[in-house]
Amino acid sequence: MSVFWAVALMLVAYWMFRPSLRRAGGGALRGRGREGDGALERLDESMGRLAEEVGALRGEVAELAERVDFTERALTALRRNAVGAGHGS
Repeated sequence: MSVFWAVALMLVAYWMFRPSLRRAGGGALRGRGREGDGALERLDESMGRLAEEVGALRGEVAELAERVDFTERALTALRRNAVGAGHGS
């Protein structure tokens, strides 16, 4: 029974607010709402900034990967030298 009342309440709310929902939804879809002015331009700017930041982060990750590779090679060389020096004595 509670599902019936929930659906009934939703239908009544939709019926009451239908005109304002249409105006808000239509304006937002067309980009002409109060807050929709220039929304596409702001979105494009945000996407451009995000693309730049992602590019910078990719560069930093690549640099860190190179440093990790160098460190692994250096540690491997030190271990080989330490093992070789230990067996020679």
